[in-house]
Amino acid sequence: MAFMRKQAVVEATDINTISPEEAEKRITAGVKKYATNEANFAKADANTPYLGHIIGMGIESSNLADITMSIERQFLTKLTTKVPVSDGSAEYKLVAGELGKLRILDGQDALAATPGLSVKMLMDLGHMAKNDAYLDKVVSFAYIMACGDGWKTADALKKMAAKAEKLTGGERADAISNLKTLSAQAKEYDALLSDATKLAAAKQKTYQNDKTACDALTNELNVVLDKIKGQGGADAAAAAKLRTEEAEIRTRLKMSAAKLRVSQEVAEAAGKRRPIEDAKVAEVRKALQEAVAQAEKIA
Repeated sequence: MAFMRKQAVVEATDINTISPEEAEKRITAGVKKYATNEANFAKADANTPYLGHIIGMGIESSNLADITMSIERQFLTKLTTKVPVSDGSAEYKLVAGELGKLRILDGQDALAATPGLSVKMLMDLGHMAKNDAYLDKVVSFAYIMACGDGWKTADALKKMAAKAEKLTGGERADAISNLKTLSAQAKEYDALLSDATKLAAAKQKTYQNDKTACDALTNELNVVLDKIKGQGGADAAAAAKLRTEEAEIRTRLKMSAAKLRVSQEVAEAAGKRRPIEDAKVAEVRKALQEAVAQAEKIA
């Protein structure tokens, strides 16, 4: 089965006939058109983030849907039959059927931050057989996020130090004050990364905050739904206003739920650090410490 795109034919392959490494290579090649950091893309591996310019491929978050479609165009799967998760439910799961176009379930792509995690996602969804040897080399989503925050902090501190060094007088004094504040934050984050238990606790707090916000929106939606039910359509204008309010809350709730999925995944995995995560943490901690040392020479 082939799919046409801009006069190029992509021959979709049964994903269970290739290795995880080959799937990873195809996924990486398929997202090249969206990458803007050529240097990072040229040496991209399983753990190169799609997003961001510091260590990532430079892909914008708005292109994640395109990446999803790029992955789906390249592979075929036997999980093609939709089955409701429960009687009358609009949500569904995929079970074995005729060989056909791969489909990624809603929301799963939010956790596919690297080519390796995209392959892991395909395994988690049942499109590929689980391969522990391959997964041992894939950095968890939690540490892609945690290390990404560290790289951004180190980069911001280096840029601020370089700028402050060129200033004089009152401008320099203000810049030095800001530099000291960011340097302290970098030290704190370095210390947080050094302790997986403390990192997990911090990410759990973030998850609880996101859950509270999501629960509040759910309650808000239920209040509106009760009003709609009690109103009974007697006042058309009032009913229309309530329906508009319902639609707005549902949109916010969908975004909040996606954010909650991300923070939950990070919170659950932050305390489980393997050798591959240790190596990535060591890299970003070195960058943070170098940035702090550079800032302290000026401040």
